[in-house]
Amino acid sequence: MNAVRPLEGKRIVVTRAREQAEEFIRKIERLGGEAIACPVIRFVPPSDPAPLDRALRALPSFDWLFFTSVNGVAFFFRRLAELGYSMDDFNGQIAAVGKKTAAALADRGFFVPHIPGKFTAEHLVEIMKDKLEPGQKALLPRANIGREVLPEGLRALGLEVTDAPAYDTVRAEENIAQMKRQLKQKKVDMVTFTSPSTVRHFLAGFSEQERQEYLAGVHIGVIGPVTAKAVQDAGLSVHVMGDEYSIDGLLRAILNYTGW
Repeated sequence: MNAVRPLEGKRIVVTRAREQAEEFIRKIERLGGEAIACPVIRFVPPSDPAPLDRALRALPSFDWLFFTSVNGVAFFFRRLAELGYSMDDFNGQIAAVGKKTAAALADRGFFVPHIPGKFTAEHLVEIMKDKLEPGQKALLPRANIGREVLPEGLRALGLEVTDAPAYDTVRAEENIAQMKRQLKQKKVDMVTFTSPSTVRHFLAGFSEQERQEYLAGVHIGVIGPVTAKAVQDAGLSVHVMGDEYSIDGLLRAILNYTGW
């Protein structure tokens, strides 16, 4: 292995949304690998903005805001501005899943002290349970396809939860045909997935026969256990997963992978 460029000769597919992929691509290339951008999802405003709009009108009544992604932060504040509202009347507290989400909030002037080390909803509920009180009201501005772990966990602790879609995750199909050609020509070493939606939307472009044919010998890297389960539920094997459920954690796991 080239100590300076340890990913030399490796072709790694990045399936995350285009606006989120640049940093991951840049880091792969800095380590000598060839990053193949194949965004299979994109983010758009919610098809039904009414639940979020109602929640934003009632923002001062909430005790907690829970953000689970950078996208949730971006779309929340975008809609807040579009409606002419501000955070001035919000006197509650804010919690976030992951360093990137917390950094996005910090960029807007909001310090977030509650960040679970594993960057999952399960860990957020666990780390927050002693800080929450029954009867408190919590707002979750997140993806329309968000898992139920966080709202259910908060409700089990006695909170009144408003789960308001701040954005929709939709399929981006335009890159799949080119991806198929590269896989068929055996020009891909690894495909990376950073969410269950990237798994579903990537595989939706392949028939069962194509999955078996094109993905044979291709290694799969995932950001964490939730994404790993989506891969395994689709009948595929996970080869790489980081100890820290982040892009940097996935990249470190790829660097330590010896199964090429």
